[in-house]
Amino acid sequence: MLSSLLVVALSTFAGETVRLAVGEWAPYTSQSDAQGKLLEEVTSQALGLEGISVEYVYYPWKRSYLLAASGEFDGTLPWNKSAERSQLFFFPRASLIKDENVFFHLKTTRFDWTQLEDLRNFRVGVTIGYQEEASYKAAGIKAEAVSSEELNFRKMRLGRIDVYQTSRHVGYDTLAKLFTPTEMGLFTHHPKVVYESEYYVLFSKKTPRGKHLAERFDSGLKKLKSSGEYDKILSRLKKAPR
Repeated sequence: MLSSLLVVALSTFAGETVRLAVGEWAPYTSQSDAQGKLLEEVTSQALGLEGISVEYVYYPWKRSYLLAASGEFDGTLPWNKSAERSQLFFFPRASLIKDENVFFHLKTTRFDWTQLEDLRNFRVGVTIGYQEEASYKAAGIKAEAVSSEELNFRKMRLGRIDVYQTSRHVGYDTLAKLFTPTEMGLFTHHPKVVYESEYYVLFSKKTPRGKHLAERFDSGLKKLKSSGEYDKILSRLKKAPR
């Protein structure tokens, strides 16, 4: 009887579609770049191995987060862990990827730092909805918030901000799309890593299937890694400068 109930329960979720709200963050997620969807591919294939298809809808990051938190979407990706997010979302046990966050700046900017408060001496950019908004505010740093990574790097190129923090891979991918090789050579990043972050798919606690989806994702990701397909997907990640 127990096994038959389990079959019925699982079949309730089989063949369904999961809707995830995401933003522009190539090479991990992208609406415009067919080669910039690496973590979308990982997520789709992992859930696909569990009989679940995925639909991605693109919004600015803050809206993506709020839509998923409210239950209008099943989840969102990729985000790192925080106390607030753990209250609103189910986290799978396994992350999608690990990446380093660093400060980008122009080579002509004399930038150095040892603690976050050192940024008070610089004009700092931040993307709306990113956790850095709160951490900068807590540290007394006045950061200029805009809606996207691209806008921050354009502002830096024009000399309107001095530093901007983001994923090392995402930063260099964004620069390569925005600027010529000569212009890209004007940028660099500080060698000190701000933090190494693990990025996850977040499944909303406002939906009845959130916990189940997190469990199914873990199961599918384990299969994907065992097959070697996970490594194959991420082997396409371009090597970013150290």
